[in-house]
Amino acid sequence: MKKAYLIVLTALSIIILSWFLPWLYSLVFPASGNDPFVAYSPISNEFIVSQTGEEKGVRIFGVDSLGHATGKEYTKEDRDSLLPQIYFTQLLAHDKLPDSINGVEISMPIFKHSQWVFNSTPRDINKNLADVYLIMESMPERFELEDPKEVFRMNDKIEFIDIETNTVNQNRSRRFTDIFTDRGFKYPARSMSANITSRKAYDEGYLMVDTEGDIYHVKMQAGRPYMVKVRKPDSIKGAHVFIMENMDTRHLGLVTDENDNLYALEHEGYRLVKLPIGKFHPSTDRLTVVKNIFNWVVKVNDGKSSRWVAFDSDSYRPLGYYSITTTKSAVETTADYLFPFRLSFTDVSDCFARPRIEDISWHAIWIGIILALVTVIIGRRRKLSTKQITINGIVTVVFGIFAFIPVICIKN
Repeated sequence: MKKAYLIVLTALSIIILSWFLPWLYSLVFPASGNDPFVAYSPISNEFIVSQTGEEKGVRIFGVDSLGHATGKEYTKEDRDSLLPQIYFTQLLAHDKLPDSINGVEISMPIFKHSQWVFNSTPRDINKNLADVYLIMESMPERFELEDPKEVFRMNDKIEFIDIETNTVNQNRSRRFTDIFTDRGFKYPARSMSANITSRKAYDEGYLMVDTEGDIYHVKMQAGRPYMVKVRKPDSIKGAHVFIMENMDTRHLGLVTDENDNLYALEHEGYRLVKLPIGKFHPSTDRLTVVKNIFNWVVKVNDGKSSRWVAFDSDSYRPLGYYSITTTKSAVETTADYLFPFRLSFTDVSDCFARPRIEDISWHAIWIGIILALVTVIIGRRRKLSTKQITINGIVTVVFGIFAFIPVICIKN
């Protein structure tokens, strides 16, 4: 009975410590991100990279269209002038903002109207969606948008439910079901995207992908359904959609297909344009899009590396490519030698709480061997049996510091 108690207590201690010690280490020694800020200059036609270092502060340098450093080093004032689409407020304050760049008229209102930022993380994709979805009125009686008063659910038809009374709106449900049938929508939906908030200038409803990969734009106008099926080649099967409602109304959203290509969906004519960024996996990659009047800069981070692609805002013509490999900081490297693994219950890539073993490191075997030798010495001083000393040593080699602490503290 005592032996079973010691086994259970040691096992529970290892489990708790494998979660607590790495968490405490990360709290005491936080690892900062090391990705630089990258933008594309419409003046020098190069990437301007702003990299923060622990010793030298911010280092600003140029990178050509092939991703090679040009050898040019810039001051913050140089960077402001080379990136007027970003630092226009600073330039205007010092009366250095030009009237035009490359024949394009510029001003603060023009910059503000034409720029937007979009972000997507795996956490946005890897989650369970509710069975009901909020829907807004895109053409309210008054000018301002109002909070949703109804939700809908989709099975083999559409049902609209009044939030206040919890009753089905049969008339609206029938109207939407009929138009979904007429447009050829196949249930269930693969992906749905909407921005449900009244704190925006206008509402574009939902972008949807049906089970066959067809893309639809759906919204409610004056209580009636509005639905458009996006024309596309049969070879393109939609996988994920991301709606956007920016001051620059040129683009309705972004779309990925089954082959992990990224497309921009233009509002006018619902034109689908493939973006020259390579592969993007929404369930594992982070995406950041920074768009301005001159160019788009798209960043894709897969956890091991980051790449930036710049292309022209009007023609989508590629302008340049830059990439870096993510390197571990000294804090993270030290953790690899201290902890053989890490037990966690949450992850930045999803919304689920479950136990998972991460960051398995064979570097920690050396400290495990050293700690095992210590347990052998202590075991002999305590006059433990050879069998018990051997078991303690093997467990410590495998589980490292997580096993060393309970082996030393729990008396046999």
